[in-house]
Amino acid sequence: MAPHAGKWQRVPLIPQSRQATEAETPPVYSALTREWKALGRTVPGLPDREWDALVSTPVWPGR
Repeated sequence: MAPHAGKWQRVPLIPQSRQATEAETPPVYSALTREWKALGRTVPGLPDREWDALVSTPVWPGR
């Protein structure tokens, strides 16, 4: 068994040590993420309010 059996832990898809900083990202990607944020769109790597709201609602409302 795992050393901490019984305890679930969320593991990010990309380890923190491998995530690029703003200075390391290509200029085109940085420009796109700024534009998407300004328009209120979903940006990879950032929380998505719309998705969070969707998955937090009950599957069977009213039960």
